[in-house]
Amino acid sequence: MNKKGRKWIAMVLAGTMALAMAAGCGNSESAANNGGSADNTQTQAGADVGGSQDGAQAQDDSEAAGTDSTPSAQGTAVDWDDIVDINVLYVSMGAIPSGLDAVEEEINKITESEINTHVNLEVYEIGSYDQQVNLMMSSSEQLDLILTLPGGSSSYTTMRSQGQLQDITDLLSDYGQGILDTVGDLMAATTVDGSVYAVPTYRDISTSLNIVMRTDVLEDLGLLEKAQNMTSMSEYEEIMEAVATSDKWSNLTPVVSSGAGMLIFLTGGACLNEGNFGDMTSFDLLGDTMSLVSVNPEGSDPTVEMTYGTDEYRQMYELVKSWYDKGYVYKDAATEPSTGSELIKNNVGFSFITDGEYGIEESQTVECGMPVTCVQIMTYPITTGSCTKFTWGVPSSSKEPEAAVAFLNMMYTDARINNLMAWGIEGVDYEVTDGVAHYIEGNENPAYHMNDYIVGNQFLVLPWDGSEADRREITQQIMNEAERSAYLGFSGDLSDVTTEVSAVNNVLAEFRAQVETGMASEDVFEDFQERLASVGVDKIVAAYQEQLDQWLAQQ
Repeated sequence: MNKKGRKWIAMVLAGTMALAMAAGCGNSESAANNGGSADNTQTQAGADVGGSQDGAQAQDDSEAAGTDSTPSAQGTAVDWDDIVDINVLYVSMGAIPSGLDAVEEEINKITESEINTHVNLEVYEIGSYDQQVNLMMSSSEQLDLILTLPGGSSSYTTMRSQGQLQDITDLLSDYGQGILDTVGDLMAATTVDGSVYAVPTYRDISTSLNIVMRTDVLEDLGLLEKAQNMTSMSEYEEIMEAVATSDKWSNLTPVVSSGAGMLIFLTGGACLNEGNFGDMTSFDLLGDTMSLVSVNPEGSDPTVEMTYGTDEYRQMYELVKSWYDKGYVYKDAATEPSTGSELIKNNVGFSFITDGEYGIEESQTVECGMPVTCVQIMTYPITTGSCTKFTWGVPSSSKEPEAAVAFLNMMYTDARINNLMAWGIEGVDYEVTDGVAHYIEGNENPAYHMNDYIVGNQFLVLPWDGSEADRREITQQIMNEAERSAYLGFSGDLSDVTTEVSAVNNVLAEFRAQVETGMASEDVFEDFQERLASVGVDKIVAAYQEQLDQWLAQQ
């Protein structure tokens, strides 16, 4: 294997962390068609990636995304003469699209002629993705590219720690220069000891925490202005009380979960309390998909804590417990698999709390099937965990890693590939008006339509109907200005504490949903803490602390 690129890449990855890019795990611009936002993937899977200045330039160069003038991959030179077959696996948030084969055919018209590669697309629904990945990995089935999810056995952290992802450092140097130019310093999020194990999806990851409420209910109760201007959880509670006690709307549960067991502790690591929004606490979870460890992202105190043992977590539990006791929380919140938007759409709930990005009110209006009002509670700093929620990696079972990275390079630099993987075939699955993609009249349920946040480079995907034509430029600027954690680029290695990790996961599976939806009594909460201590959580925290100290010493 050619080693010439390792030194160069190491220099790039060791560069300043004052990034000119950002990270986000966003709501797809038409996510309702595939079962919800990217953050709600945690409902099924467990636990966001923006751009560098280079990526912004790539976007500027691709304003005609999806048109004949669109540039193809940035100089991907391959050194094989025969067509190579690769298998690519990714996820559908809803049903598997019937038009997958047609999209695959269109992609191969490009890849066979430009990089001598035939691409076989394989898609599984979100509910079975972990299981299918496990089966394919255990059987050593050829799998050349895989999308990793925010948590569970198909997460980047889990797959890397189990040796299921290849070191692609040299392959990126040989076949992925466009990736390195596009993603830039964010590659640090998936780099361990100088070796790159995946590529973060390059997308809108400047994420905020939001309360989503039915606008019609607010208007009917004369509370719309109050909701739009609220600045504290106590004001939100007053609105929930008004809904619960009204004659017309008391059939709606005031607050439902955004996904199974996801009521208050969201993927960004926010701990809510009854005070002002400005006083809410956000943690850097250090890329941990269990949300087990955390540190203050400002950098002044690098002390790693066990998240569930902090004062902030207890205050959050006490808050939602009081809501539950007052009857404000959906009683099946701990086990209900539906998303918050689905529960609103089905007239079950009035509101829910969720992570989201720029344009969340528009996207949630689509997902909920009715106008909603979104109020921002806080914005999250961009962290390693933001970047590793969705990544593309080369599995250890890959038989054609060179071709896999050559195609991956096209996924990050070629608008044709990105639009095909997100929206399907232009003129068949969608059409474009004034730079914005939309359904073809009479074909509102096309054969292929996926989510734009899972493709390689979201910034090369046409904005979807309801978005501004310059949406990509707007979100790029937001991400460039977003706060970065002082520990962006740190990634923990839990290979020495796998026994403890497994035991802790079992405890979290038993307790977390009931604690974070308010169902748990004080005795259950205390039992939760004792059980975590008994299975060696302190050993995991100590491992993270030691590694973080070493990482800081190297910066």
